[in-house]
Amino acid sequence: MRIVAYSYIEPLIDSIPDPQIWGWEIEEIYQDIDTREKLSQLLVDSQDNPPNYLLINSLHELGNSLTEVENNIFKLESLNIEIISLQQDYHSKIFQNITNIQQRKELLKIWQEIESLIKHRKLKKAHAKNRLNILPPPGKAPYGYLRGKDGYIVNRATAPIIRAFFDRFLLYGSLQDTVNYLAEKYNKKISVSTAKYWLNNPIYRGDLNYKNQQIIPDTHTAIITREESAQIERIFQSHRRVKSKSASSQHCLAGLIQCQWCKSNFRVNTVTKRNKSTKYLYLTPVECRQEISCKSVNYDLVLQKVIDNICNSFKEIKNQEQMPNIEQIKNYLLTEINQKKIVLTQIEKLLEEKILDEETAKIRTYKIKQDIGVLKQQIAKLPPNSLNTIANTLSLPQFWYDLSSSEKRFYLREFVKIIEIIPHNNYPQKKDIQLNFIFANAQLNNSWQNREKYSSQK
Repeated sequence: MRIVAYSYIEPLIDSIPDPQIWGWEIEEIYQDIDTREKLSQLLVDSQDNPPNYLLINSLHELGNSLTEVENNIFKLESLNIEIISLQQDYHSKIFQNITNIQQRKELLKIWQEIESLIKHRKLKKAHAKNRLNILPPPGKAPYGYLRGKDGYIVNRATAPIIRAFFDRFLLYGSLQDTVNYLAEKYNKKISVSTAKYWLNNPIYRGDLNYKNQQIIPDTHTAIITREESAQIERIFQSHRRVKSKSASSQHCLAGLIQCQWCKSNFRVNTVTKRNKSTKYLYLTPVECRQEISCKSVNYDLVLQKVIDNICNSFKEIKNQEQMPNIEQIKNYLLTEINQKKIVLTQIEKLLEEKILDEETAKIRTYKIKQDIGVLKQQIAKLPPNSLNTIANTLSLPQFWYDLSSSEKRFYLREFVKIIEIIPHNNYPQKKDIQLNFIFANAQLNNSWQNREKYSSQK
């Protein structure tokens, strides 16, 4: 008994199948890539020495249309070759003589499946060719852009609105505030989910983002810079450390305060005295379950002690050794990018010298540009400067007092994970404030934590 297998793949969308998928002892595998020369060879070889069985992963591999598939099946079966498909429930022996309606329905179902699969693969191949040519994915251009001949171009009518949208978020770090701002000033009404999508969309950074999550950098004019993109990412990271209700609060300590004993979070309450316009802010425990409930704490007093604590801590950080050298990491990644750009130049020369064909050059160029996109994303996730560099500024109390509330919120969430308030049994009026700092870089697999107590009286 002689068994052979046939496989056809499109290099843009398929990979060569594992020989182990057949599950039979195969005498020979006819493997076609992009053309069906081996299928023609199989038909020629079968004229004199036809195999008993032909295994195929899917029947669609026998042609580019349903008619072509049916014709090739007819040619093979006329040589007394039994075709067995692994994906479809097709066996030549079963459908050789159709004697009842059930068999007709099963065969019709298989043909419909093959026809649908061929159409889907043609569409998938067309999209893959667009990616190789660095063309935008199908569909409407994102707000702020127009679809040009070779890519996205800036829409001068709507791009200023998008630019104002990003500026507003970078200034206040609040999604809802940014949405309200667009509605009031530009009469552009969007949902919070749309705003979040815009902020995370690589299109506005000048990159193309395909459905398979592959990002190709620098394909069109960007609306925001890489530095602004990195800042947006850090704002989102800081928001993820606190509850959603506190993420966009105007108070910088919102979402950061916690009681060390009962683990209750604190909310910010505004209090006014009767017949007076002066407002006072207090931090009040949300759900304290102790017999002696935790007391409210003066907001301004806690903020003052937090700033003093941070300044003292950063003075010590300046003297720390073995801190991550961000510039060194950034230079290493930039060197990797430059090396890949040199490879791109070499591919162009090989194409001009006709050593590489155009399609192979496009595939290689696409993969290298994708790698460059990954490296640029890694650079964007790095902190703006090394901790030693910015510690000089952050150790100055005046720096903190000159910041607006939203700016304080950004810096606090950048460096502080939680602020713990520690009550005292014997002295209810006395409390300790403990800060939990987090300075971590996932790419370095390096983290630095510092805890320090600062006693204060309510």
